[in-house]
Amino acid sequence: MSRHGAFILAVGCWLFTVTMSVDAQNKKTVWDKVYSEEQAAKGRVEYETHCAVCHQNDLTGRASGGEGAELVGNVFTRKWEFQNLNQLFSEIKKRMPRDNPGTLSDESYLTIVAYMLQVNKFPAGEPLAMNAASLGGILFTSKGGAGDAAAAPEPLTTGTLVQVIGCLESAAGGWVLAKATGPVRTENPDPTKGDQQAKLREMAAGTNSFRLLGIYSPPESQKGHMIEAKGFLVKDPSGDRLNVVTLTTLNPACQ
Repeated sequence: MSRHGAFILAVGCWLFTVTMSVDAQNKKTVWDKVYSEEQAAKGRVEYETHCAVCHQNDLTGRASGGEGAELVGNVFTRKWEFQNLNQLFSEIKKRMPRDNPGTLSDESYLTIVAYMLQVNKFPAGEPLAMNAASLGGILFTSKGGAGDAAAAPEPLTTGTLVQVIGCLESAAGGWVLAKATGPVRTENPDPTKGDQQAKLREMAAGTNSFRLLGIYSPPESQKGHMIEAKGFLVKDPSGDRLNVVTLTTLNPACQ
């Protein structure tokens, strides 16, 4: 496939890609009793005060005439399948309430997440911790149950929008991301910012390499930097490639 053809295919496939993927290994899941009944009870009050006007009292959103997305049932679980709870928490905090996003306390957003888990019939147990690493270690999956192994995430395919962290190097007249992490599905093509970007700087070097496509302005100033790359994955037996959307320096020196 030509570079142009691969790019067109990647863009076309991305239009149908709206979820992220994370590695299911060594993670808890929402079936592992990761929130408490008390948190969910507080979350219900917060939800009914700040969220129900758009998402409906029963969390059915647009499915029953509301203006907001569905937060219960198959539509909701498909959207968040194989993402972690920190991603769900961060999305809610960033965007909600719609008329005044980010204005609730972290504790309020956390209890709303607990309430959403309860309404979606995941089992209660120990309280959710207000900690990005802890939330990031809990995988959302609609399958399985307490004590069951998490279902393996669907494999990434050509056209998936992904995030990769690695070292930017020149090679054979082009550019590659070396010592790279495995690709992670994302729905946000923009560079990661703030605290989340700081966490990316702490990631260990990987063992992957991706040839970068679609770079129209040579990134000479970023050569040798630790980079966050977001772009459309192109699967290839001879080596996976990435049609670049953004290249962001995390550290001016590679690990």
